[in-house]
Amino acid sequence: MLMNCNRVGLWVLALVTSLCAIVATTSAQGSDQVGSPTPEPMLTEQERAEASSLLKVMDAALSGESVPSDIRADVNLEFLRAQEGQVYVPFTLRLNPATVGQSVTVYVRLVTTGMVLTPPVAPESAETGTERVLPEPPSYPFEDVHFIDLRLAEDGDYVVQRAFAASAGSYDLYIGIKDSELVETEFEEIRWGVIKRTVEVPDLWSGQLTTSSIFVTDRVETIPTPLSPEQQRSDPYAIGSARLVLRDTLEYSKTDSLSFLFFIYNPRLIESKPNVTVEYHFHQRTVSGEEFFNSTTPQNLSAETLPPQLDMTAGHQLSAGQNIPLSAFPNGIFRLEIKITDNELATSISRDVTFTVVGS
Repeated sequence: MLMNCNRVGLWVLALVTSLCAIVATTSAQGSDQVGSPTPEPMLTEQERAEASSLLKVMDAALSGESVPSDIRADVNLEFLRAQEGQVYVPFTLRLNPATVGQSVTVYVRLVTTGMVLTPPVAPESAETGTERVLPEPPSYPFEDVHFIDLRLAEDGDYVVQRAFAASAGSYDLYIGIKDSELVETEFEEIRWGVIKRTVEVPDLWSGQLTTSSIFVTDRVETIPTPLSPEQQRSDPYAIGSARLVLRDTLEYSKTDSLSFLFFIYNPRLIESKPNVTVEYHFHQRTVSGEEFFNSTTPQNLSAETLPPQLDMTAGHQLSAGQNIPLSAFPNGIFRLEIKITDNELATSISRDVTFTVVGS
């Protein structure tokens, strides 16, 4: 059974050009920082103190010491190809409001997997007649600090969105969080938290057919004016002239629509155009296992259907997506299988999205 649906659209030109510029800025912010980054001139004295205080906790965590866990948080990451072998990684940090106030300092540090920070050894006394040179402070693939006023998501969590950039590889991501509203006194302790996640940044430049993350959206907003680099730091899902507003939950009612988009990388080109087919198959979880439910009309992305100005040899990227009303779906858990086929290479890959339909 085939379903008709509305396409989200092919975000192929201005969006991708801006994405490359965004990631170049994001990467530069982290690549030159080492050890304790020098606070930027625009930081207030209070912000400098906040960053310095949280840095000590970050170093302790990287040294393998026991660190505070007062704040409950989780993180979700997405991956997009950027430029010069880099991957742009916007992420959403969700904080339990019962464990933190509305103003926080967030320290983001990306390190090579397994790295442990070794405290420097002090120089020997001059009485020994020898001098020991202190090692250079370590450098990190990415490091940044943010001062944030939190907002509540629909599900009641506080939500923070930021980004980093890195080459493909395995990393440990440390995110330190400090409640900026609490001041340590004799009767009140500062609330802290450090979360650590192992991150496998995929190789989106290998030449093999692959995709970005699947962005499940609540809506896509138009941005009338390009963002400044500082605005981009706090608005990482703003890409070119569009802002991707991600959905807070993958639980839907029948009056909702499932909307998503993604980028397709490394198809074989005929001149400057790909020849790719994208299929969307829905499977429902039942008591006896998983059963096929329905499909939408396949999308053909080729010279016959794509805009004439699309030139993938010039760095334009290929995207696809759907906006699927769920009124015909029964209550239950579904798996959307997205199958991408490069017709020139006769090669296919699949991506999955699991979601739930409830109520009327």
